Amino acid sequence: AFCARLLYTTIKEYDYKSQKPMPFACVYLVLPLVLHKSTRERINSRTHLLQWIQNNQDILIGYANRAKDLVPITNEAVELLLQSGLIELDPDGKLKIVKGKRSLSKTMYSDLEITECIKKSEHVARWFVGAESVTTIYISLGVRP
Repeated sequence: AFCARLLYTTIKEYDYKSQKPMPFACVYLVLPLVLHKSTRERINSRTHLLQWIQNNQDILIGYANRAKDLVPITNEAVELLLQSGLIELDPDGKLKIVKGKRSLSKTMYSDLEITECIKKSEHVARWFVGAESVTTIYISLGVRP
């Protein structure tokens, strides 16, 4: 449920900033960035994603393995969001927020670390909006789909 909450926040922020649904492939890159504490602490959307990666090369060490290890958890989180009706897949296979549904709270049942994770998932969404393509994001992070 916690991971679903992070993904929901990312999808919602992406939708808000771009006015478009989020590419499904991006969902697999969120949790390895946000859940890894030393990575999360350095996330800052004021810096463009590619510049951030260049300035934080050490973050890429083990990132691809973390992403691979978190695929089952990401799938479960997406399934929970889909079944709860909070998000849906559009005909192009992109994730979007279901309008008119009650939104998940950013502050309810939160402590400082949870609040930080939620905030950083918004930053990740802004990076994805500003990136050229999903392929560019994957290549930059050293992950093969």
